[in-house]
Amino acid sequence: MLDLESVLERQVQHLSGGELQRFIIGLTCVQKVDIYMFDEPSSYLDVKQRLNAARMIRSLVKHNNYIICVEHDLSVLDYLSDFVCCLYGNPGAYGVVTMPFSVREGINIFLAGFVPTENMRFREFELNFRLREGELEEEKDAPKKQKEGEASLEDQKKMEALKKKANFTYPNMTKTLGPFQLKVESGVFSKSETVVMLGQNGTGKTTMIKMLAGLLPPDGDQDAMPKLNISYKPQTIAPKFEGSVEMLFNSKLKGSW
Repeated sequence: MLDLESVLERQVQHLSGGELQRFIIGLTCVQKVDIYMFDEPSSYLDVKQRLNAARMIRSLVKHNNYIICVEHDLSVLDYLSDFVCCLYGNPGAYGVVTMPFSVREGINIFLAGFVPTENMRFREFELNFRLREGELEEEKDAPKKQKEGEASLEDQKKMEALKKKANFTYPNMTKTLGPFQLKVESGVFSKSETVVMLGQNGTGKTTMIKMLAGLLPPDGDQDAMPKLNISYKPQTIAPKFEGSVEMLFNSKLKGSW
């Protein structure tokens, strides 16, 4: 149910963040207990795997057990829950838990920042996903998208222009981690752009990022990676610094801090 067959022979330390999350969810689900607790089960998972994890957790529901989930993804929360409690307060100071609401009512209370049953406003502003009026007008006037696979002449020109102004290139690379092997084709990217990588868990996105950042050497005697000045935020965070947040900022940022 959690697509773990492909990683059964792999060492646990070689699992990606998403694979490790699914493994831990599975490990929790096979316990024979009265209460199951899941802390942010959708973290590190792609859309498909979030749905699978939610189905797995819902399959545990029996007449004589209880399941508690802490979750930030509203779509997963909507699918997963029978009842919702909202928490509010000051981080690290105090917290208040509301009485259980229906899923729809609980999500709407969280977005509105107001608990009507207690006449309590816990946020000064409302969270909403409405587009600006100008964006809506632009959407109406936008031409229909071309059929999949058809690239317009303008798109081709943009790609050619991108290649010409490319500031950075990286070579063909491979990386083997146990039975898993990642093959990366050479590519380019330039300044003043944001590139988003999309793909299922376990396809090697984090491994590629680590190779680009110089934290993971590619296999064998391959073309040397260009020297890039990179600030890297890892997928999984393991604090090792012994000291306060301010001390760490001081040590890393020095004068600018």
